[in-house]
Amino acid sequence: MHNDENELLLVNGQIFTLDPACPRAGAMLVRGGKIAFVGVREEASSRCRFQPEVIDLAGRTVLPGFVESHMHPSILATTLLDVDCAYPRVKSVADIVDKIAERVRATPEGGWVRGWGYDDSKLEERAHPTRWDLDRVSPDNPVYVRRTCAHMGVANSVALRLSGITADTPDPEGGRIGRDPATGEPSGLLMDRAQDLIAIPPYTDEEIERGFILALRQLSKWGITTVHDMLVDRAAFATYQRLAESHKLPARVRVWLEGVTFGSQDAGLIPFALGLGLRSGYGNDMLKLAGMKFILDGSIGGRSAAVAEDYAGGEDDKGILYVERDELSPLVAECVKGGLRVSIHGIGERAIELAIASLEDAVGEVPIEAVRAMRNRIDHCVLPDRDHLRRIKDLGLVVESSTSFMYALGDSWISNLGYERACRTFPLRTMIDMGIPVAGNSDSPVCDGSPLLGMYAAVTRKTSSGRRLGTSEGITVDEAL
Repeated sequence: MHNDENELLLVNGQIFTLDPACPRAGAMLVRGGKIAFVGVREEASSRCRFQPEVIDLAGRTVLPGFVESHMHPSILATTLLDVDCAYPRVKSVADIVDKIAERVRATPEGGWVRGWGYDDSKLEERAHPTRWDLDRVSPDNPVYVRRTCAHMGVANSVALRLSGITADTPDPEGGRIGRDPATGEPSGLLMDRAQDLIAIPPYTDEEIERGFILALRQLSKWGITTVHDMLVDRAAFATYQRLAESHKLPARVRVWLEGVTFGSQDAGLIPFALGLGLRSGYGNDMLKLAGMKFILDGSIGGRSAAVAEDYAGGEDDKGILYVERDELSPLVAECVKGGLRVSIHGIGERAIELAIASLEDAVGEVPIEAVRAMRNRIDHCVLPDRDHLRRIKDLGLVVESSTSFMYALGDSWISNLGYERACRTFPLRTMIDMGIPVAGNSDSPVCDGSPLLGMYAAVTRKTSSGRRLGTSEGITVDEAL
């Protein structure tokens, strides 16, 4: 708790308010942990009730705390417990194997070893590791290593055996099992809902809470004061409640409960939330229910986003759509009627079309004015066409663009989409000019969680190798803020 007698006075700075009526100021007064005044130094000083601590900014800039519109602290929490396989710490399959070997040596025989964060597009081999790569260092331990997008991962032979995955195992609906083209044997690669087949035990409550605290501490380092956690299951929600009750939340958390996703074959938590009569906004300032999350397709880097045309070099290779309209629309309509906002992950054109259509179907049961007032969302919305944008505006949807993707993943998009199509991703300039609300985000741990990286990408549209994607869709620094 903050003592109202504690005052902090910031002076001689460039304070960005993002308020059009007063966009810049030179001083700011903070009292009891809350901003009490922003304006000129003389008035800020006159409003002090006590002897404040004074910080001379010497011309430095102060920004409002960032609202991260799409992040996964509950996933980041467990990845911080996993073997770190992210680029640039890992640059080859051999590096992954070495890191897994190190963890295996510290793990009892039979214990699971988890890895996180590899990106095949940045590995020297430009390929996923295989079960046989992992087997060399893990003959007695099950291993599962997830790709940075979380839409796929690689299991070793022990993990496949424990999970009952063989050459005879069919691809599940909404997922694929990678196979050796010569033998048909599983290669270890499990895409999207095929990941459900892995019999990996959950982390304990104590491990999850330890990971949560590590993850949430990162938010302050990134300047994030409010975070939308976009895929919250029962265990994560329980952990958030425990942290809130013990006053350990360092930032405000907006919870999006797990609905239809690549990890669920049914309606997820939707029946439970609606059955309890939960509505968006329930909670308090620190922990609040935002709505329900739906995931319709995969990722471009993993060639599983549901695109309209084949991926570069592919034939009948348009990604994976997890659900059909007749499955999705009734669930979306029930959420909207029940006062639960929906946030729908759609990356490729086919997924974006399905997301929009499901909300248009809901308008048949709920007045469009009520749908617009809810500020429902489309997550990522990487490849919308002009008709999609027109309908998004008509429905009053918020587009939350994971602009950090352009920098971190953009080079793999060029490889998988071709340069011309990659340049059509994230049409930010067009959306802003159309009056569509746009929110930036990192989708961490998919990308680095610093909002500054997403802002850089939104303005410059540069990939990590320096290539530019559709510069006409770039926006200004102020717009990015």
